[in-house]
Amino acid sequence: MKNAIVNVQARQKALLTVLEDDHLHTVNALSQRLNVSETTIRRDLSSLARMGKVIRSHGKAKRLNTGTVIDNCDNQNIEILKEILAKTAASFVKDGQTVFINSSSAALDAVKYLINKKVTIITNNVKVAALDHHSESSVFLSGGEVRFPKEALIGQAAQAFFETIQADIAIIGCYGISVTRGLTTPVIHEAKINEVIVKQTKGIVICIADYRKIGESANFKSCDLTCIDYLITDTFSDPERLKQIEDCGVNVIQIQI
Repeated sequence: MKNAIVNVQARQKALLTVLEDDHLHTVNALSQRLNVSETTIRRDLSSLARMGKVIRSHGKAKRLNTGTVIDNCDNQNIEILKEILAKTAASFVKDGQTVFINSSSAALDAVKYLINKKVTIITNNVKVAALDHHSESSVFLSGGEVRFPKEALIGQAAQAFFETIQADIAIIGCYGISVTRGLTTPVIHEAKINEVIVKQTKGIVICIADYRKIGESANFKSCDLTCIDYLITDTFSDPERLKQIEDCGVNVIQIQI
């Protein structure tokens, strides 16, 4: 089974390399180029399309950008994937709970699925205020400096706000999650607030991270893996890296996309 997964990953990597020229390629041409059947090519393209890596059109395919700045990726399939993960994260929240939401777009997506629950949301994500909420829910914004384009509240005022509150549950996103570095972000001010959010959560901490983020890391550390209770990711994530994360005590939930 392991060898089969490795073989599929290797073939799909080769397929993406062929598609790097930014041209439309026919299934037939890709089949001949990689010396595999057209059925296999179609299956691989279907998987890569769900991952947001390619776009298919009438028996042809073209590579898509999955984003280098992860929360600024104009890719509809990636957004669909993130929403599916976020919906699962939101299912952990119980009526009446206080929830920390950090500045990530994945955590923001989870808020959309809390509309039928009466909750208190504590966040440094300005965009949360613009969403629909249960009529008896409350939203508290931390205050602080607004960082664009994410509309994240950062700085000492935001950090001090979170230090005075405890939440029942936290839903957070990240730039990368790895065994060696834990949860990381490229923005030092966001890392500091994430650190406080994790520390001030008395219940479970849930991290949402799609396949692009597994095993990756940025400059600034938010917390160790020992602070994370659940990682919600997809079945496209690297199985060996996920096993390493599980071995650190994180409960990994993979969602079929």
